[in-house]
Amino acid sequence: MNTRPFDGNGIPIDLNESSSKLYNDEYYQLLKKIINSQNLLNSSREQTKNLQKSLLYPYLEFFIRNDQNDFYKKLFFNRGLSKDQNGTLKDNLELFDLIKLRVHSDDLRADGQKIRLIHEDLNKEQGMNFISSGTTVGTNGPVNVFRSNISLSLSRLTNGNLIDWSLGKTVNEGETLFHMAPEMTNFLAFAAIGSDFLRDRGLGIKFGAKVNKGPKDSTIWQRLGPDIKQMKSFFKNQNSTKYFIASGVGLYKMFMEPRGIKKLMMKLALSAPPVYLGEKGVLMIGGGLKRLPSSITSLNQVVQSTGDFILAGNNKNAPAAPVIDMLGLTESLNVFIGVPTNPFSNEPWIKFPHPLTYTALLKSPFDLTPVENPKEGEEYLLFYVNFMTLDYVEAIIPGDFVKATKDIDNIDTALGKRNISQNGFVYSRRAEQNEGFKIREGCG
Repeated sequence: MNTRPFDGNGIPIDLNESSSKLYNDEYYQLLKKIINSQNLLNSSREQTKNLQKSLLYPYLEFFIRNDQNDFYKKLFFNRGLSKDQNGTLKDNLELFDLIKLRVHSDDLRADGQKIRLIHEDLNKEQGMNFISSGTTVGTNGPVNVFRSNISLSLSRLTNGNLIDWSLGKTVNEGETLFHMAPEMTNFLAFAAIGSDFLRDRGLGIKFGAKVNKGPKDSTIWQRLGPDIKQMKSFFKNQNSTKYFIASGVGLYKMFMEPRGIKKLMMKLALSAPPVYLGEKGVLMIGGGLKRLPSSITSLNQVVQSTGDFILAGNNKNAPAAPVIDMLGLTESLNVFIGVPTNPFSNEPWIKFPHPLTYTALLKSPFDLTPVENPKEGEEYLLFYVNFMTLDYVEAIIPGDFVKATKDIDNIDTALGKRNISQNGFVYSRRAEQNEGFKIREGCG
């Protein structure tokens, strides 16, 4: 029986994590216990820092214990984390020592991840490969990352924590429209992980796009088209809680690009815009500026241009729906989440990591020293480690510059105040070749 939820696509409903050889590993059991004890995002920044410090040795020991071909024993020794090639870790290691294990996005293109995996002879029933958009020119293919079912089981929990914290409630009801095709949940991390979490919580999921027939040499991106039936069904639904999940280019093509007769035909076909999301509805976006025309230099342009067409209510007098912008990278098991913001607000779109994602801001591509007290508004190079990724050491420099934010304990959002468990950042730009990078952005 096919256990995949969306007409045979996406992450399996039953991940059967107990069949993994890692299920009884002490580190996996420790993570499960920590994640299930509370929503960690309600912790203080000091508590989060202490939690991450407490996981440093168990995390490294996990890879030594489950090493294949002694890859990590050699790596830890060569990078100065262990005393010998038997995996005897040095005393007094600190979180910033993880930077010595850094992996660049380009290192994960093609088969780059394989030598780092602790698994052997895995097949498609034991996990999934996620592939980036392949938009970066001059590289050897897209970022290609394997996720085992046991890592995906943790992702289901941690990304759920993030959404619950951002919205200020446990997400367990409502309807969702993903403005993408169900086939994209087979390889696109943002689509797969987001839809998996929401389906697991019991929400109804619809997909607003479909893959049309086309030439054999065409890509799935070239054959995407709207699924009018599914979109119309979602737009007509009177549920008080509706989540509309789209990319920037999806919003642009639906609300900004159509002109004249094309705009009228779309209105007749969909009975929209405006789109009514119910009084508790939220617009969620991701994907950055990919495939948008060059005239669009910021997602703010798209959100502000479409704010009057996506409403939190069921009539034309309803207010604009709050927007949550998410930074989802193929090479990160967890998203970096935004908080609900009025689409017409000029507040910066701050992204917050999960407490099990250690995040550091580095001085520059030439000086990978973590900045202890980064200055608000200044640019730094992003680095992070996902402590919940059990397939390889996910210590990533994605090649993105971010701006530091104010050192705060809580933040006001369009849907109420939120506690801050770890400082966030504002996405700024991609690193350039003359800064020491062969454009190694997040997931292009």
